[in-house]
Amino acid sequence: MPKLAAALENLADMNLAEVARIHHRWQPAARLVEQGGLLCHQGTVPIPAPFQNCMMRTDKALPAGEAMDRADAFFGGSSNPYAVHTFGRRDADLEQVLSERGFIRQTDLPAMLVDQPVSMPTIDASWRLTLARSEDDITAFIHVSAQAYESLGLPSFLTPSYFVKRDGLMDPQVSIVIARGQDGTPTAAAMALHTGEMGGLYWVGTLPQGRGAGLAAACTAMATNLAFDRGARAVTLQASHMGEAIYRRLGYREYGRTARWSR
Repeated sequence: MPKLAAALENLADMNLAEVARIHHRWQPAARLVEQGGLLCHQGTVPIPAPFQNCMMRTDKALPAGEAMDRADAFFGGSSNPYAVHTFGRRDADLEQVLSERGFIRQTDLPAMLVDQPVSMPTIDASWRLTLARSEDDITAFIHVSAQAYESLGLPSFLTPSYFVKRDGLMDPQVSIVIARGQDGTPTAAAMALHTGEMGGLYWVGTLPQGRGAGLAAACTAMATNLAFDRGARAVTLQASHMGEAIYRRLGYREYGRTARWSR
């Protein structure tokens, strides 16, 4: 593998850790400890989920057994369950230990990236794409995310717990694209997080009644290109089964797999 491609893929893997740090800042009651190659996050809601109760190894030199022992100590036992994020390219030993300790692989998703701006897909002229610039826009984004991600198994009432400190979503490090209909109704959205050389795409979703109009693709493309405008060398995302084909059509390529484990 060319050195440049390998370097980008390593940055893409570690983007998830940076995004966990950002989500931590949006949850004032949360607790994050990062030390010795391990990141542990106790979220606002004690559920084993991304950016809530979760752990990831940030240094593959950390022995897998030690990583799990330290995570168990941080979360304090079975009454406080947590998820473990793994990357297929670097965590084979950790996945073996997870299996031995009774963790179940809950998701197995394509880790994807693109290293150049993407073409904007054409959508009907009745839709307009805007950037979130107000508290009302943030409320609209959270509403779209809550309804859209219910299709992926996240109960809609939990989504606001990710965004307790709403003014953080207006930070220059964050760009939120919202698709609205002619009457101004927010129907789709995507978030770009500007994290240096590697941008990240998160919270891409469309309300059920708006699906099939190309809105997720349009929001993703605009958010992706905003990350390149901000100096990213590449942009990464973890694709759900609902979004994978959309991202491939835009030019994202799969470079590995990422999984989430819990018990």
